[in-house]
Amino acid sequence: MDYQQLFELSIIHDYYRSKICPDLSIEPTPECNQFLANHRLMVKRKVNGISIIVPVVEGNKPLLGLAENATLTFFLKTNNSHFFNFTNIDPKFIRTPIGCYIYSFSNEKKTEIGVSSLDSTLIAWDDLKLLQRQNIFGIVKIYNNLSFPKISTQASDYNIHFQSKKHYWYYYLIADNKNNDDVFFVEDREDAREPKIKFTKTDLTQLNESSVQAFFGSKFSGKRLYLFKSDTEITCQEEGRKNIQLLKQSGKNSKTVWIDHLPNPPNHTGIKVINALKSV
Repeated sequence: MDYQQLFELSIIHDYYRSKICPDLSIEPTPECNQFLANHRLMVKRKVNGISIIVPVVEGNKPLLGLAENATLTFFLKTNNSHFFNFTNIDPKFIRTPIGCYIYSFSNEKKTEIGVSSLDSTLIAWDDLKLLQRQNIFGIVKIYNNLSFPKISTQASDYNIHFQSKKHYWYYYLIADNKNNDDVFFVEDREDAREPKIKFTKTDLTQLNESSVQAFFGSKFSGKRLYLFKSDTEITCQEEGRKNIQLLKQSGKNSKTVWIDHLPNPPNHTGIKVINALKSV
């Protein structure tokens, strides 16, 4: 008996350089498991999804044909708790004691065999215990339609595509008050990056009503407090951005680099505190 690939489900994420997302797993629902067994279909796992393997007969046709109204349903589960920190999630994706909305992905509107991104929407789900117990993020429905291969020489790769979260970057700088003539800058000095990330500086010490100034002031009384905020939202990505530098200028002297590579703010907050008291 020969076996051939029928279709694939692949999870793609812009956060990763390779686009391959290992943070979710795809598992057949109990009903789908029974369907697969009845039709002698097998699930082959890969890093970012699964392949469905089918036994074929002469003419590369599946050994057991699928009904025209057949639907294969899978659970999409999270296996990385940080996934939500860098993924653009619909604000309606919330969970309450009485239910929630989850993602639903399907090929229902697809009409061609080949590589295609599944359409997504949010649907109501009232079995919260099931979602929490199995870390279910969504469901995937694959319909036996025009995009579904009928012979093994055809193949479809259905992509579940996620985009990265975007947010502003905030650098809070705590500096000494010894040299009031010193001026600080946060600059993007990566030659290969266009457009460059630009930051606007605010002297928090001058904002008497600032809650941030009050918070830091209680711990760093008499110090200089600055906020450097990116002018645009920054896309989360797997590889950190280098050459975001902290510079200081004393009087009319030229700028001096004090920190070559500022650590990127964490994905879940976008906020990084730089304690430069010893550095400057």
